[in-house]
Amino acid sequence: MKEFFSIDGKVYGALNVMVELLELNLLVIIGCLPIITIGASVASLYEVVFQIRSEGAVRVYSRFWKAFRENLRKGTVLWMIVVSAGAAMVLVYWLISNVTHGSVVVLIPICVIIAVLILAAMLIFPIAGRFDMSVQAIIRSALSLSMQHVLVTALAFVLMLVFVVVIPLFAPRLLLLWVLFAFSLTAYLQSWLLLRVFNQHAQAQ
Repeated sequence: MKEFFSIDGKVYGALNVMVELLELNLLVIIGCLPIITIGASVASLYEVVFQIRSEGAVRVYSRFWKAFRENLRKGTVLWMIVVSAGAAMVLVYWLISNVTHGSVVVLIPICVIIAVLILAAMLIFPIAGRFDMSVQAIIRSALSLSMQHVLVTALAFVLMLVFVVVIPLFAPRLLLLWVLFAFSLTAYLQSWLLLRVFNQHAQAQ
């Protein structure tokens, strides 16, 4: 029992991770406040989460802001690309839907393309946080890996959807927990899926 509650025990380890995730989540929210820096903040979130997974106890505050400074330019460019692509997808869907009067035959292929792009977008910031790549290389890798690992990417997307979108909309009583843990906990759970994909990708290079 003493070993169970010791510094090296599972309970202490779990509590330490929860404290790290709480601190990280608040830092991510602060990093996102200027809006334009959301990409840098999210990329830094994944970078620190991957460090927590590999090292255990880390200095979250210093690691996050170091990663934030390093990811600022690249993350901002990626964020602008994701926002622009999202707006373009909505516009294209709306235009084609109006022109074809909602023809299912035409809209199904459009929806498939949109789904592929959404899954690719799901991997952009984790890749930016894991690998030192150019913006072009990150986008190519996101498209390639999302196509090769559709199920894993879809599960990561569902986790994000549930924890980041569904809970604040449909479970407002959990809003405080959402503010404290939503982004960091989502990234931490996703990391169990994504690291396997990334490790395979790194070995193949």
